[in-house]
Amino acid sequence: MNRRRIIISFLNRQSENAMSVLHFFGRRIVALAVVFAATLPLGAGAQNSVAQSPQAISLADAMIMAVKVSHTVRTAEAGVLRSQGQQMQARAQYLPQIMGSAQYQRTIQSQFQALSKGSTSDTTKSTGSGASSSSGSSVGDISKIFAAPNTVTLGLSLSQNLFTAGKLTASTKSAEASRAVADIGLLSARAQLALTVAQAYYDAVASEQLVQIADSTLAQTERTLQQTTVSRQVGSSAEFDLLRARVTRDNQRPVVIQARGTRDIAMLRLRQLLGVPLQQQIALTTPIHDDGAPGVDSQPVQRSQSDNIPGAANGIVTDTSVGHRASVRQAEANLTAQEYALKAANWNRLPSVQLTSNYQRFGYPPDGTFLPNSFSQFYPNWTAAVGMSIPVFLGGKLTGDRMIAEANVNDARQALLQTRELAELDARTAITQLDQTQAAYAASVGTDQQAARAYAIAEVRYREGISTQVELEQSRTQYQQARLYRVQAARDLEVARLKVALLKDLPLSTPAR
Repeated sequence: MNRRRIIISFLNRQSENAMSVLHFFGRRIVALAVVFAATLPLGAGAQNSVAQSPQAISLADAMIMAVKVSHTVRTAEAGVLRSQGQQMQARAQYLPQIMGSAQYQRTIQSQFQALSKGSTSDTTKSTGSGASSSSGSSVGDISKIFAAPNTVTLGLSLSQNLFTAGKLTASTKSAEASRAVADIGLLSARAQLALTVAQAYYDAVASEQLVQIADSTLAQTERTLQQTTVSRQVGSSAEFDLLRARVTRDNQRPVVIQARGTRDIAMLRLRQLLGVPLQQQIALTTPIHDDGAPGVDSQPVQRSQSDNIPGAANGIVTDTSVGHRASVRQAEANLTAQEYALKAANWNRLPSVQLTSNYQRFGYPPDGTFLPNSFSQFYPNWTAAVGMSIPVFLGGKLTGDRMIAEANVNDARQALLQTRELAELDARTAITQLDQTQAAYAASVGTDQQAARAYAIAEVRYREGISTQVELEQSRTQYQQARLYRVQAARDLEVARLKVALLKDLPLSTPAR
């Protein structure tokens, strides 16, 4: 026994020594870790915290950001630029067209050089015999021009349309109408982008609220499960109630997962529209208008008397007249452009008169040089002419151009009629949807408040043992659905209001028949 006690005491002392050693080195290691962490550069940590901080974005900021990166808007801006160029091309035909030119020509071999050499030898023989020849000097002067090995030509050419039988006027008017089509297209593209961004923004905000509702419902099912578990332990609840509470809790977890996935997808879609990196965290600062009032007053929608489009008393001041819709104005401008194109095709059969003038300076530098010694050695040549051109026989080209122009006019006229019909239908649909969303939101507000009150009473009754778990679950389900309906109705109302406000510039959403 004594030996056993000695061994035990020895082991205890060894363990105490080991613990003291570990405690000593442990404190040293902790101190070294603190010193090492203190010596780390603070700039990197600050940069990471700044990089990871979410970017606050309001709805107005989102629309501005989307315009800068939208491919649709960029395409529409390119169309406007193209129409401006076409308009400048049409107007330029009224002004004189002046072209400058410069040319250097090297003659390798010419018949005039052979004639010049022959005339030179004949002149030498005649001079040696004591006779003079004037023809030799004239040939030499001519050979200076025609037999020159180097020729430099400087020139200006001018052309001016004097009479075009209305073709230039038709081209200019057609280009102006095409410019109007492009401008309206750009305005429509921006309006459609604003609506798309607002839908994506409100979808992201609503999805965040739906996640909160799902998390809150999950917490409620957890609380019910805890209460049922305690009741089961004290014997006041059956095993069936405990199993039912656990299954209800487990069924709510996939709902939470789905809500979070929907939120992530909505945020990714919004980042893509705004040109924000997909991994960048963003914080949405514009909430969905949800104060319990649907915004109904006695002011009707502003509309044209001739169009007679009914509107609900929704307080949205907008222009729903068919003639002011962007698509209708665009179709009208397109019809105008095609009508002027038809006029130009008809006027192509008439003659046109042009004034042309060419001014040139010819220089003949000797071999070994590229330019004459002075500008006075450039010999002038100036011509002016007035000409008339009239088509006589083009193999049916003018007839084909006129037929194509007539077909384009007919297509544009039918497109305008169809666009006006669809614009009226689209306006009626948008206002009806606004009335529907207002009514749905008003109903959801009342239902939400009643469901919240019913669930609070059901919780008290279940906690006091008055009601059953089935009643509590039914009240919770109704409360969750009412909250979901209210969030969705508020989102739909915001989008419907914005759509009616932008209706004048929005493209048609009704498909063509």
